[in-house]
Amino acid sequence: MSRRAWLLGAAASSVIACGSAASSSSNSGGASGAVAIAGSENSSAGSALTDAGAAPTGGAGAATQAGGGPTGEPLACDGLADFIAAYKASHAGNGGKDWDINAKTPAELAADPDAQRLLALCGANQRPVIPILAWEYGGADHAWMSPEKSALVYCVYTPVAPSSDNWSYDAAQDKVIADVYVACPDQNPCAAETGADQVAACVGDPTNFEILVDTASYADGADAGLRLSNASTDLMLILADSSKVLLHTDI
Repeated sequence: MSRRAWLLGAAASSVIACGSAASSSSNSGGASGAVAIAGSENSSAGSALTDAGAAPTGGAGAATQAGGGPTGEPLACDGLADFIAAYKASHAGNGGKDWDINAKTPAELAADPDAQRLLALCGANQRPVIPILAWEYGGADHAWMSPEKSALVYCVYTPVAPSSDNWSYDAAQDKVIADVYVACPDQNPCAAETGADQVAACVGDPTNFEILVDTASYADGADAGLRLSNASTDLMLILADSSKVLLHTDI
């Protein structure tokens, strides 16, 4: 088991109140939230992003106030960068690891409503990877390299059982295939690129892919009853037309 999986293990079985209240898991293709990805099984159901510019690649959203309102209200793309920067500045402990929302325990999340709001940026069975807050664990732990070169938020589908259209596991091959999309595409420096380069050309550093890969096997799949510590991974990027392209392979 990776060190990251160990850190996340305690959180894997938790249900984030903010996210679950705003979302409902669906396998029928209908979106219950304002942000949807046409053609994806879960359609980003329950994503809390509701600004006109907030839709992930391939979706469309309805407007709300910039930056969200009091604790518990959805965050919007307009003002989100400032909200994230303020969160980072106020969680500088533990060498900066305290700002990694995906490594927090259930108790830490329960005491951190702003982290709950950030986790709710993506829909059901997804986790947001926010470069300015994200860390890679194992060996020499390090934060996301050159986050200023990357999109503001990536949404990564996480382990489910049985498999879905957006996340699957082949036990015979010990292989994960997980979808990724760019939330707030208007805040992606590579939005004008084509295909996988919408992410790959702005990833900042090749090692940053490991953070996306780790998120796709969140907690080594423990919450879904899986053991993914040695699994290979294909990350698939959902494009604006709902098609998918291979983004990255980790063996």
